[in-house]
Amino acid sequence: MKSLSIRGFAAVSLVATSMFFGCSDDSSPVVTDDETGALSSSDDSVVESSSSSKKVSSSSAEEKSSSSSKKTKKSSSSTVEDDETESSSSLEKSSSSELVIVVPDQSGFTITASELDSRVAGDEVRFKGKFMLNLLGDSTVVDSSLNIYFTSISYMVGVGTDINSMARANVNVNSNIVILPTQNTIDLNAMSSAHVSIDLLDPGFTECGMYSLIVTVTATNGKKDIMRTEIISFERDSSEYCSDGHSSSSVAQTTEIPMVSCQVELSTNVNPGVDLAYCVAVPVAGAATADIIFEKAGDVTNPELSAKSGSGLLFSPITNGDLPPYTDDYEVDIWPEDMNADRSPATAYVSDFKFKTIDAERLTNMIQNFNQIYVAKAPTYNADTGEGFYAFAITDATEGNRGDYTFMVKIYKVP
Repeated sequence: MKSLSIRGFAAVSLVATSMFFGCSDDSSPVVTDDETGALSSSDDSVVESSSSSKKVSSSSAEEKSSSSSKKTKKSSSSTVEDDETESSSSLEKSSSSELVIVVPDQSGFTITASELDSRVAGDEVRFKGKFMLNLLGDSTVVDSSLNIYFTSISYMVGVGTDINSMARANVNVNSNIVILPTQNTIDLNAMSSAHVSIDLLDPGFTECGMYSLIVTVTATNGKKDIMRTEIISFERDSSEYCSDGHSSSSVAQTTEIPMVSCQVELSTNVNPGVDLAYCVAVPVAGAATADIIFEKAGDVTNPELSAKSGSGLLFSPITNGDLPPYTDDYEVDIWPEDMNADRSPATAYVSDFKFKTIDAERLTNMIQNFNQIYVAKAPTYNADTGEGFYAFAITDATEGNRGDYTFMVKIYKVP
């Protein structure tokens, strides 16, 4: 493998290179700028409009001026004579009618990062993480009127997790093209943003073990650039990718049961039921015998959503994170069909929705657990064919009057 260097990473500047190899703690984010570190605009905090101001003089004014003392106010860039200082106003008038415009310091900003993580699904690594622009000393997101933007984002894969010693792996990083410059949050996981992933079967991998995705984002205020680098580790499992018997998941595809998905709009006060086999809404009049009946719960100040069955189905949340292989941790907007791009067909399978037991007659707190995927089993469930097995999740829930909800339900079923 090649040593990690700036020549192998064209999108990172010389400043980024010194940042990579000067880091003493590989768990801490690296933040720098193009010159001296923290951004400051103290020299720009006061702008004096002296060229357009006029001084008015008269004999009586001169006498008053000579007999009275003058107060002097100093700023970082000028000295202004006046009779009275009004600190609460951005416009200050002096005895000589000069106008001083005090401009609040809004140029200082920083890049923050959160929710950094990786997960393996199939033969692909998906990455989470959000980069945001914030004003220095303030948690408020940068206002759109300020000239502060993200200008670039770049990726590199390193071997190991110690940035001081890792070598570069010649591995492709798959991502969407983020439209730059932008003040919007850069989200590594969202399909509408960066949507970053790595194929574990990429020929650039020559061994197994721990690797790191190195993400560098740059932003500017028009005068100075700052840069933030984050390292997100992931594992290339030796039992999966470095054993003699390894092949892709195509072997298991012949025995797995594929599923199809559909979506239906429901509401607790108009169409609270759903027929899973036909993927249609059931109105209030016939909802008592529907496969799933959604009901409003909680109270007006804390509305909630619950579900039960009118046809004998039993329920359970999926528990993929607690069961082997511990990595297919699907949830709303991280659907199995999106993660199974290497499989044929690239769809969801019954085996994607893991659970310990399906024995609940009612589901509760479904708004609080808004990203949860659930499974349901009918009394006619056939383990060999998958008939009578369903998975579903609530999306786009909107609270209405008196605690009612309107929402979409995504349903998976065996065709």
